[in-house]
Amino acid sequence: GNCTALVDSPQLCNEVVAKLLSSSPDKDAILDWILKDVRELSLAQCSCRVVQKLLEVVGGQGRDKLAKGLSLWTVDLYESPHGNHVLTKLIEVMPSSSLTCVIEQIRLKGYLTVARHRFGCRVLERLIEHCTEREMSCLNDSFVASAEELCRHQYGNFVIQHLLEHGAAFRGAGVIKRLLPTISQLAMHRTASHVVQRALTYASDEGQRAIVAGLFKAESPHSLLEVAASRYGSYVTEELLSLRCSGAGDLIEEARQRLP
Repeated sequence: GNCTALVDSPQLCNEVVAKLLSSSPDKDAILDWILKDVRELSLAQCSCRVVQKLLEVVGGQGRDKLAKGLSLWTVDLYESPHGNHVLTKLIEVMPSSSLTCVIEQIRLKGYLTVARHRFGCRVLERLIEHCTEREMSCLNDSFVASAEELCRHQYGNFVIQHLLEHGAAFRGAGVIKRLLPTISQLAMHRTASHVVQRALTYASDEGQRAIVAGLFKAESPHSLLEVAASRYGSYVTEELLSLRCSGAGDLIEEARQRLP
């Protein structure tokens, strides 16, 4: 029958998923059936589960064929409340070397547009986790260049947090360099304060000391005392008291003296 019947039929979706999980030899036939309208099926609430399961269970050339078909719809998928789950599953199960088309489509759409999208940011998080620096270098360059702007954004901040945690060491250093000139303002900001906390956790020793120095030397209305007294900055100053860099003991002691 027509594979688009899956769109509105939870029962049919359950049957197909059960078949995919069994030792049935029909997986390739199901794949060819799904590929006829993979975009529509990926964007619908019921049938997106079938496409995700197919990515998990089909191997070899079949999976490559499915990945190629899905990659063409990268933008439609990340913008969709259901399709974004298919795209993140694709990123998780495929070798990162085969995700070039996905990365290129995100670049063409505009890295800021995707990073500031409620689902796009999730897709970028998975790419940062699963791809190599070489594969992501173009996007990572852009994220670092816009780190200060993105960390203030309700969705973009997650991309910068992920780069700090999972990116190459020089990427983290690049992000911190961008944040240092306004580090105290960012520490008091609703979303950026999370990025400052993450930076203190994952930065190199040098990076941690630079952040602390920036917080110590800031003047009113963003002095360390004012950061500590602010709603969001208070979490950053708590983080200060658990530094692990070399010389952390002296810095923590100085922070305690500076704080009430």
